[in-house]
Order: sequence, then C-alpha cells, then structure tokens
Amino acid sequence: MKGKKLYVVLAGVLVLLILAISMYNYIYKSHRDIATERVAYTISAAQIHMDFGKEDKMPKYVDQVVQIHGKITVIEQNAIVIDDKVQAGFIMDAPNDLSIADQVTIKGRCVGYDDLLELVKIDQATLIHNN
Repeated sequence: MKGKKLYVVLAGVLVLLILAISMYNYIYKSHRDIATERVAYTISAAQIHMDFGKEDKMPKYVDQVVQIHGKITVIEQNAIVIDDKVQAGFIMDAPNDLSIADQVTIKGRCVGYDDLLELVKIDQATLIHNN
C-alpha cells in the first residue's frame, strides 16, 4: 500500500514537472525573425491591396511573410508607403538612401488591412532591393 502511494505521488510530481516545462517553453519561446524566414508570397503592392478587397483572399496573407514590390510614394521616419496601397513599417528607422518614386522590394509580415487609411499593413519590414 505504501509503495503504491509513493508511485502515485511520483507520477503526480512527474506530470506537474512536464506541465511546468511545457508552459515555460510556450510562454518564453523566441520571437519570429521575419528577416530570415522564407517568403510565403511575392506580390505587387497593387495586387495585395486588390486581394484585400476580396473576402476569400484576405485571410491568406495575414501573419504571413510577404515580399512586395512597387514605387515609394511616402517616406516616414520608420515606415514607407508603396504605391499608396501598402504601408511597410521598419523595426528601426527607414533606410536613409530611399527617396520618393524609387522602385523597391521589401519583405515583412502582413498584419492586415487598415480600413481607415485603406492601406495594407506590413511590419518588421526589411529592404530587399532599391532602384
């Protein structure tokens, strides 16, 4: 009887230990490094903006790594707007060598569509190509 009780207690402690380790790993897992992730979609700024107008296409881009090309229309401190359709936010300030009307290709995580500004939002963007 005493041996059976010991096994039950040890099994309970083992289950709690496994649960605690699993929770720790889930809570403290490392953040995604978008710059090193594989691109899920390569698309133009105009096309992704048009796709966000279609209900069936919208969810396929959200939280995916996308590569977008187009012409810079607005430059902000830490973001650019491409073709007046996509806002790409950089982790740090936008690269200094960018200017209006440059053709660029950026890579970042699509976070959705801003109904108020009518822009597709990209965060954690990195500059891939600048003409």
